[in-house]
Amino acid sequence: MMEVQGLHKSYGGRRVLAPVSFSLAAGEGLGIVGPNGSGKSTLLRLVAQVQRPDGGRILFQGRDVMGDRQFLRRQLGYVPQGDQLAGDLTVKQQLKLWQAACGIPGGLDEAVMEQMGVTSMLPKPIAQLSGGMRQRVSIAMALLQRPQILVMDEATVGLDERYGQALLDWLERFMGQGGRLIWCTHRVRELERLCGRCLRLEDGQARWGAPEQEDMRNSDR
Repeated sequence: MMEVQGLHKSYGGRRVLAPVSFSLAAGEGLGIVGPNGSGKSTLLRLVAQVQRPDGGRILFQGRDVMGDRQFLRRQLGYVPQGDQLAGDLTVKQQLKLWQAACGIPGGLDEAVMEQMGVTSMLPKPIAQLSGGMRQRVSIAMALLQRPQILVMDEATVGLDERYGQALLDWLERFMGQGGRLIWCTHRVRELERLCGRCLRLEDGQARWGAPEQEDMRNSDR
């Protein structure tokens, strides 16, 4: 079981995320929904621990994993909204650098490379890639360590239909094997396919429920 207990965040004295709590069992997908600026990406950054909360805890299998680098690099994969790739590296250099940081020996995982169509891009400089290609590299990075938890922020944005569907298929298999998914999107069809529950944020406040009609506008994007 993964448990998020009371994570919250303020900037300059203004609270952008009130305390949020939820649990995530093996094989479960949790949708994060809400309008732009509601605190969704902030919540995901706090869960992925790329940003420090002002308070709260994250437990995994009963153990506090806040600040636990081994947990973050071996058991949690994160795809941010907007990649954080190094433009002066080739795709292979970027992936190998991340793999080394995670302490994963050997060559790159060929199945992951093939899944996201990254193999042919390995020699290319990241600065020369299109937005969709960069997104595929970012997703491949998150999958390299074969994590138990995936935190994904608008991961299909920028992907063409082929790779978007390939990712959704892979995520279904991932959860079928006990993986846990936190999935932030405006696309209702993806939420219906991957997520048994949805946590809706609005003005930094969280409540449980399905996506409301206003989210349907982007369901076919």
